[in-house]
Amino acid sequence: MERTVEQILLNKLLLAGVIGAAVYTASPAKTDMVYEKKLGAAELTGQAQMILFDKIEEFKVENVSDLVCLAENIYFEARAESIEGKAAVANVTRNRVADKRWPGTYCMVVQQGPKRESWKTKQTPEDDAIYYPVKHRCQFSWYCDGKADKIWANMEETGVPIEANAKAWTDALTVAAWTLGYGDYIDLRDNTDGSVFYYNHNLVNPSWAGSYTWVIVIGNHTFLR
Repeated sequence: MERTVEQILLNKLLLAGVIGAAVYTASPAKTDMVYEKKLGAAELTGQAQMILFDKIEEFKVENVSDLVCLAENIYFEARAESIEGKAAVANVTRNRVADKRWPGTYCMVVQQGPKRESWKTKQTPEDDAIYYPVKHRCQFSWYCDGKADKIWANMEETGVPIEANAKAWTDALTVAAWTLGYGDYIDLRDNTDGSVFYYNHNLVNPSWAGSYTWVIVIGNHTFLR
């Protein structure tokens, strides 16, 4: 059977680790621990993969890893927010990438935090070690909350209609593409005015917030720098 262009690209993304589960491995060739992170932390079901493919084609994306990591962060941190709210989360992520206090790539910023070795590889030292984020110790809570990260979860699993997830993922990819400079979107201003922190003021009142400067409230998030 002849494969479509879409199937070929999706297979390449899967093989490259751009989409799929998150796993860290230690490089046996180096004495220092090296973490090799798959480019996307979440599991994408078939329809979510096709939306990703469409956006890669629409925006002629060259750096797919940046797009996926940023879009996943937008999706899980601001899925129910407006486009402005999603853009605000994207801008904080971009501001961190540009700030020397954080790592210099989108995937490293989104996935930043301590790691632990899997108990499975501890029992088989001859295998390469596999590492996972330490629960509740990362920069973005969704990444290490201990829950399975799946985009396009069905109604039975989440109670959220599939259409809502589809729109949220589509919007997250679009905002991510705009933030990375793809497309003809002319308003690329930072609507957080340089913020590098935020929190959901409806859920938490973090003690660390007082150490930073309040900037703006957008949707359910308070932004600081």
